[in-house]
Amino acid sequence: MDDGLRSIALASTCAAFVATPVLGALVGDGEQTARYDTVITPPDYAFAVWGPIFAGCVASTVGQCLPQGRRHPMSRRVGWPLAGAYAVNAAWSVAAQTDRFAYTPYLLPVAAGLAATAHLRLQRIPTTIRWTALTPLSTGLLLGWTALASTVNIAAAKVASGTPPDAPRTVTASTVGLLATSAVAAGTVARSRRGRLPLALASGWGLVTTALSTNRPRRVRLAAAAGAALIATAAAATRLR
Repeated sequence: MDDGLRSIALASTCAAFVATPVLGALVGDGEQTARYDTVITPPDYAFAVWGPIFAGCVASTVGQCLPQGRRHPMSRRVGWPLAGAYAVNAAWSVAAQTDRFAYTPYLLPVAAGLAATAHLRLQRIPTTIRWTALTPLSTGLLLGWTALASTVNIAAAKVASGTPPDAPRTVTASTVGLLATSAVAAGTVARSRRGRLPLALASGWGLVTTALSTNRPRRVRLAAAAGAALIATAAAATRLR
């Protein structure tokens, strides 16, 4: 019964996670996050990363909901945290689409925290079936991007409250937040046995594209480049161990 209930929750929240932003863009104005641009927001093309994230999460969910997958230790350990992460991400999309952006800085860190819980639990679970390799991959991608996006969302909330995005104190705080998030991501990559490369790729992608954005302040671009280099070094060092 527990396995069945978890599978239903996982499948329904994953469906909402993928469908909410897609349907919102098709039938409405979408999330309209460009209204609250910040100096650390990656360029528009960087958000294409959601394609692999959605695809990986759907494939992982299908594997966990199949009869053999429901009883697998991996599903039992990470199914509920992932269901929570998917549900909160869907709630974030609803808030962003309905002009309730003030709630988003609280929602996205929770979603990233739930993804981090699943990622940490994955480290000691064997990948004994082919589909189980999809879960560390998709969870790493989701964690890598939403961790970075949480920092961006906090800065965006300040902009939404009326703070100029290019105010010196705002730029300094955003730059420090970007570096701190990069350090945490690098540390997580260094300690991970599974899903470290997807995590590094997702967060590194956001940082590299920000570093390449010529319309961002120089110190932000340098901080983003330094963060990406730190994550890449952690991934390379872990691979060589």
